[in-house]
Amino acid sequence: MTHIYRRSQRPAVNELAEGLRRYARGACGESAAVELLIIHRFWLTRADFRSQFIERDVAPDAGDDVLAWVKWDRAAAALAGGRLVCSAGEAAVLQIAAALATGGAFPTASLSSLDRENFAHVLTATVQASGHQAVQVVVR
Repeated sequence: MTHIYRRSQRPAVNELAEGLRRYARGACGESAAVELLIIHRFWLTRADFRSQFIERDVAPDAGDDVLAWVKWDRAAAALAGGRLVCSAGEAAVLQIAAALATGGAFPTASLSSLDRENFAHVLTATVQASGHQAVQVVVR
């Protein structure tokens, strides 16, 4: 039996990242959360995450520019409900990004699941969410 598969119509990760940035522009918390997901890369490369928790549309005032946004509450609920299989560190990044985007809280115990690089990314995102955009935290 021969199977024919359609090519995915999902945008490349870079195009998706730009759409997420466009949508989040002007909202410090969501912008920081988006940057955290982009730099972490794991969640944006998962087809199941993109199809279930990211919406896309064309910006009405920007020609063909694509806007994309994360359904943060749904993603966080799926993670908490065990419907997104991932490592503890990957879960922590998504929990923290969702909290930054929605103004919610995250369990501080999740910080212990992060390696040095992702810990620095999370600290950077936290500072950026408070409105300090030109900051990058380095953990030595």
